[in-house]
Amino acid sequence: MKVEDIKKVGVIGAGDMGHGIAEVALIAGYSVMLQDIKQEFIDRALNKIDQSLTKLLDKKKITEESFDRIHKELLHTTLDLNEAVRDSDLIIEAVPEDLELKKGLFRDMERACSDEAILATNTSTLSITEISEATQRPHRVVGMHFFNPVVLMKLVEVIKGDHTGEDTMETAYQFCIKLGKEPVRVKKDVPGFIVNRVQAPSNALLGAIVDHGIAEPEEIDALFRRLGRPMGPFELLDFTGLDVSYNVRKYFAKMISPDLAPFNLMKKKVEAGQFGKKTGRGFYDWSKGRPQIDLSKATEKVDPKDILAVQINEATKLIEMGAATAEDIDKAIVNGTGNEKGPMEEAQQFDPSELVERLERLSRTFNKEIFKPTRMIREGGYLRKDL
Repeated sequence: MKVEDIKKVGVIGAGDMGHGIAEVALIAGYSVMLQDIKQEFIDRALNKIDQSLTKLLDKKKITEESFDRIHKELLHTTLDLNEAVRDSDLIIEAVPEDLELKKGLFRDMERACSDEAILATNTSTLSITEISEATQRPHRVVGMHFFNPVVLMKLVEVIKGDHTGEDTMETAYQFCIKLGKEPVRVKKDVPGFIVNRVQAPSNALLGAIVDHGIAEPEEIDALFRRLGRPMGPFELLDFTGLDVSYNVRKYFAKMISPDLAPFNLMKKKVEAGQFGKKTGRGFYDWSKGRPQIDLSKATEKVDPKDILAVQINEATKLIEMGAATAEDIDKAIVNGTGNEKGPMEEAQQFDPSELVERLERLSRTFNKEIFKPTRMIREGGYLRKDL
């Protein structure tokens, strides 16, 4: 199937990601069938889509004609999975991050959809290959990892499972362009794909810094805010949900390295049911709204170049594995995190010997194998422009 053949999109799961994916497809002019298991989930999604479209209309980001067409012609909903996928050319799954749930869903979707339909998963961490192997057509299964909020975030990671066909990859990639997104190709099914994978070691480093009593979360967040970030890493963890990050880190610890396991303070917060904004308390008290970070507490005990170094190191691992190009890694980080530059562009400022020394020191200090410099860094290969 080519991108021109996609006329109808099925979106399975009407949560934040699902209704966001549905909205951008609708804005691009596609007919969308949005499905979930309860009418209340559908109703909530419809309300959020309408609110978002109204804001876009008020800001003249969409026309009245488009607004009316979406409501009258393009948007359809159902509680019936078979109805949702039966006539859909591209089906995007956006249900919770549970591997067995997704595998069962893909088996059910395959039985009801057309032979030509492409099946995509919006998973942020789970194996595309494992999900695809639940079907009889793994060559038509692809990862399409959108970022939240979908309407605003430009990045989509298009991930090739071990069995994904090149034509399926290309169609999914071109579809993202039709949505006005900035897609990147992840050419191997590696845990964390690009953005979450590159950020995993820096998150582990920050957790180790806190556990070692070097700096408190607020001191680190104040530092990041002073550096121009809209939100520090611990406030961001609270905002997205400590329970979510905790489960991701447990998955990474199993699939990549034990060094990426949840740090002690995070574990204590999760065990106490303090998940951040959603529960009113995490690293911060959210009961009165967004916490006020005291910028005067910005620590001088954390070197931002250490954070950058471990991200550069992980980025070179992706290149060495053949999972992504330097260009796509930088494109993903810029569009997925808001950073002005990606790690491979940032790496050009470092002499190889400096990076090696910095990474070796971090590995010794925190006893983490994952911080040890790659061969590409040791040999200065990251300075090449043709990666």
